[in-house]
Amino acid sequence: MSLLRYTPTGANALQQQINQLFDQFDQDLFGRNEELGGGMFAPPMDVKEDAEAYTVSLEVPGVPRDKIDITLQDGALVIRGTREQNVEKTEGQYRRVERSYGNFSRSLSLPRAVDGTKVSADLTDGVLTVRLPKAEEAKPRQISIGATHNGNTNEQNGN
Repeated sequence: MSLLRYTPTGANALQQQINQLFDQFDQDLFGRNEELGGGMFAPPMDVKEDAEAYTVSLEVPGVPRDKIDITLQDGALVIRGTREQNVEKTEGQYRRVERSYGNFSRSLSLPRAVDGTKVSADLTDGVLTVRLPKAEEAKPRQISIGATHNGNTNEQNGN
Protein backbone atom coordinates (compact mmCIF):
# COMPACT_ATOMS: atom_id res chain seq x y z
CA MET A 1 0.00 0.00 0.00
CA SER A 2 1.42 3.38 -0.95
CA LEU A 3 0.73 6.77 0.55
CA LEU A 4 -0.83 9.39 -1.66
CA ARG A 5 -0.39 13.08 -1.02
CA TYR A 6 -3.69 14.88 -0.42
CA THR A 7 -4.31 17.60 -2.95
CA PRO A 8 -7.02 20.04 -1.87
CA THR A 9 -9.62 20.84 -4.47
CA GLY A 10 -12.32 23.42 -4.91
CA ALA A 11 -12.97 25.64 -1.90
CA ASN A 12 -10.10 24.11 0.10
CA ALA A 13 -7.59 25.01 -2.63
CA LEU A 14 -8.93 28.56 -2.80
CA GLN A 15 -8.71 28.95 0.98
CA GLN A 16 -5.15 27.65 0.95
CA GLN A 17 -4.19 30.12 -1.80
CA ILE A 18 -5.74 33.01 0.12
CA ASN A 19 -3.86 31.98 3.27
CA GLN A 20 -0.59 31.84 1.32
CA LEU A 21 -1.32 35.27 -0.16
CA PHE A 22 -1.81 36.78 3.30
CA ASP A 23 1.26 34.99 4.66
CA GLN A 24 3.33 36.43 1.81
CA PHE A 25 1.83 39.89 2.37
CA ASP A 26 2.78 39.71 6.07
CA GLN A 27 6.34 38.65 5.21
CA ASP A 28 6.70 41.44 2.65
CA LEU A 29 5.25 44.04 4.98
CA PHE A 30 6.88 43.03 8.26
CA GLY A 31 9.85 40.99 7.12
CA ARG A 32 10.70 37.61 8.54
CA ASN A 33 11.17 38.99 12.06
CA GLU A 34 7.83 40.62 12.75
CA GLU A 35 7.81 43.59 15.06
CA LEU A 36 5.67 42.57 17.98
CA GLY A 37 3.68 45.03 20.02
CA GLY A 38 3.51 48.76 19.60
CA GLY A 39 0.27 48.48 17.66
CA MET A 40 -3.33 49.19 18.48
CA PHE A 41 -5.96 46.55 19.05
CA ALA A 42 -9.57 46.45 20.20
CA PRO A 43 -10.42 43.92 22.90
CA PRO A 44 -13.87 42.31 22.50
CA MET A 45 -16.63 44.14 24.37
CA ASP A 46 -20.17 43.22 25.46
CA VAL A 47 -22.74 45.82 26.51
CA LYS A 48 -25.86 44.88 28.46
CA GLU A 49 -28.70 47.19 29.45
CA ASP A 50 -31.42 46.60 32.01
CA ALA A 51 -33.84 48.93 33.78
CA GLU A 52 -31.25 49.98 36.37
CA ALA A 53 -27.88 50.16 34.59
CA TYR A 54 -25.59 49.48 31.67
CA THR A 55 -22.96 46.78 32.14
CA VAL A 56 -19.89 46.80 29.92
CA SER A 57 -17.59 43.77 29.85
CA LEU A 58 -14.22 43.93 28.12
CA GLU A 59 -11.76 41.05 27.67
CA VAL A 60 -8.32 42.25 28.80
CA PRO A 61 -6.34 39.18 29.89
CA GLY A 62 -2.78 39.98 30.88
CA VAL A 63 -3.49 43.68 31.46
CA PRO A 64 -2.80 44.80 35.04
CA ARG A 65 -5.19 47.19 36.80
CA ASP A 66 -2.66 50.02 36.78
CA LYS A 67 -2.47 49.88 32.95
CA ILE A 68 -6.22 50.54 32.49
CA ASP A 69 -7.82 54.00 32.43
CA ILE A 70 -11.61 54.43 32.53
CA THR A 71 -13.27 57.81 31.97
CA LEU A 72 -16.89 58.91 31.70
CA GLN A 73 -17.50 62.28 30.14
CA ASP A 74 -20.36 63.88 28.20
CA GLY A 75 -22.32 60.62 27.92
CA ALA A 76 -19.39 58.59 26.62
CA LEU A 77 -17.43 55.82 28.34
CA VAL A 78 -13.79 55.52 27.25
CA ILE A 79 -11.58 52.61 28.30
CA ARG A 80 -7.87 52.77 27.46
CA GLY A 81 -5.03 50.52 28.36
CA THR A 82 -1.80 48.80 27.43
CA ARG A 83 -0.94 45.13 27.14
CA GLU A 84 2.81 44.82 27.22
CA GLN A 85 4.66 41.90 25.76
CA ASN A 86 7.28 40.21 27.89
CA VAL A 87 10.24 39.90 25.56
CA GLU A 88 12.41 36.95 26.47
CA LYS A 89 15.87 36.46 25.06
CA THR A 90 15.63 32.88 23.91
CA GLU A 91 16.79 31.03 20.88
CA GLY A 92 14.50 30.64 17.92
CA GLN A 93 12.03 32.97 16.33
CA TYR A 94 8.30 33.28 16.37
CA ARG A 95 6.56 31.69 13.41
CA ARG A 96 3.12 32.92 14.37
CA VAL A 97 1.87 35.55 16.80
CA GLU A 98 -1.88 35.75 17.25
CA ARG A 99 -2.08 37.54 20.58
CA SER A 100 -2.37 41.30 20.45
CA TYR A 101 -0.05 43.65 22.29
CA GLY A 102 0.23 47.39 22.57
CA ASN A 103 -2.32 50.08 23.32
CA PHE A 104 -6.06 49.75 23.11
CA SER A 105 -8.94 52.16 23.33
CA ARG A 106 -12.65 51.44 23.29
CA SER A 107 -15.35 54.08 23.54
CA LEU A 108 -19.08 53.82 23.89
CA SER A 109 -21.72 56.54 23.63
CA LEU A 110 -24.45 55.95 26.16
CA PRO A 111 -28.00 56.70 24.96
CA ARG A 112 -29.26 57.80 28.39
CA ALA A 113 -27.89 59.71 31.34
CA VAL A 114 -25.70 57.81 33.80
CA ASP A 115 -25.17 58.56 37.48
CA GLY A 116 -21.42 59.14 37.37
CA THR A 117 -21.08 59.06 41.17
CA LYS A 118 -22.16 55.40 41.29
CA VAL A 119 -20.08 53.94 38.44
CA SER A 120 -18.03 50.91 39.50
CA ALA A 121 -15.40 48.74 37.82
CA ASP A 122 -14.02 45.30 38.59
CA LEU A 123 -11.26 43.25 36.96
CA THR A 124 -11.66 39.48 37.47
CA ASP A 125 -10.04 36.67 35.48
CA GLY A 126 -9.05 38.99 32.65
CA VAL A 127 -12.52 40.49 32.22
CA LEU A 128 -13.07 44.16 33.05
CA THR A 129 -16.68 44.83 34.08
CA VAL A 130 -17.89 48.41 34.33
CA ARG A 131 -21.35 49.02 35.83
CA LEU A 132 -22.94 52.33 34.92
CA PRO A 133 -26.16 52.94 36.92
CA LYS A 134 -28.73 55.03 35.08
CA ALA A 135 -29.63 58.44 36.47
CA GLU A 136 -33.04 58.56 38.12
CA GLU A 137 -34.51 60.67 35.29
CA ALA A 138 -33.35 58.07 32.74
CA LYS A 139 -34.91 55.06 34.47
CA PRO A 140 -38.20 53.79 33.11
CA ARG A 141 -41.20 54.60 35.28
CA GLN A 142 -44.47 52.73 35.64
CA ILE A 143 -47.38 55.11 35.15
CA SER A 144 -50.68 54.17 36.75
CA ILE A 145 -53.95 54.97 35.07
CA GLY A 146 -56.12 57.19 37.21
CA ALA A 147 -59.83 57.99 36.99
CA THR A 148 -60.71 60.16 34.03
CA HIS A 149 -63.68 62.40 33.54
CA ASN A 150 -65.93 62.29 30.53
CA GLY A 151 -65.59 65.47 28.52
CA ASN A 152 -69.38 65.97 28.60
CA THR A 153 -70.29 69.39 30.09
CA ASN A 154 -73.58 68.14 31.55
CA GLU A 155 -71.74 65.68 33.78
CA GLN A 156 -69.25 68.34 34.79
CA ASN A 157 -71.99 70.77 35.81
CA GLY A 158 -73.91 68.14 37.70
CA ASN A 159 -76.91 68.30 35.32
